Amino acid sequence: MEIDYNELAKKYDLTRKENVDTINRFLENLSFSEETNILDFGCGTGNFTCALKRITNANVYGVEPADKMRQKAIDKNTDVIFEKGNHEKIPFMDNFFDFIYMTDVIHHIPNINVMFKELNRVLKQGGSLCIVTESHKQIESRFWAKYFPATVKVEKKRYPDIPEIVESATNNGFVFSKIETTDANHKHSISKNFLMLVENKGYSMFHLISNDDHECGLADLRNDYSKQVKIEYSHGETFLWLKKPFKNW
Repeated sequence: MEIDYNELAKKYDLTRKENVDTINRFLENLSFSEETNILDFGCGTGNFTCALKRITNANVYGVEPADKMRQKAIDKNTDVIFEKGNHEKIPFMDNFFDFIYMTDVIHHIPNINVMFKELNRVLKQGGSLCIVTESHKQIESRFWAKYFPATVKVEKKRYPDIPEIVESATNNGFVFSKIETTDANHKHSISKNFLMLVENKGYSMFHLISNDDHECGLADLRNDYSKQVKIEYSHGETFLWLKKPFKNW
């Protein structure tokens, strides 16, 4: 089943916002100035891009292949440059960016080897790359897997696991720096925002399962929401940090 991201753009911002904890992690690991060039690769509607521009006042750029997603981003902030591009073609010169990041993007990339070659081309020597994603273990531990078990199989099929990402990156000129995870024990009730997200199929995975699976899970989710059932889980994200080394001339 194909996902139409231009169609998804119509409801994307109803339920998807920048994650402040993710931005703070960027700020904790790196220093930014007005001369820093930052790329949000696969920027979607520009939530993270615009937030980083406001916070750092660096030169922030976004690359997004879906025209309607990109137009929403452009409408949010005229101080950010948003360009059409993908894993095969990033429309910037060699050695341009100091920092490149992608948040929940890598599972949309059909060939990560091609992507890493192109990211390596546009990143400066000594520059950093951060990939925010989920391991297969984290996918299994998502609390909504209880309601939508069919999503686990489709997600593990499209998400490259962490060792595969590291291998592809190092084979294409990057050096592994570190892995950080945000796994922690959680216990809370289902939020109205998450229920809205599921109702609007705000995660692309909901477009990859059957309508019956979605409706069945949604009914159970609504039931637990109405009862304010406390859900326990340990799901988090993985921050994979890589660097482009300096050349030894």
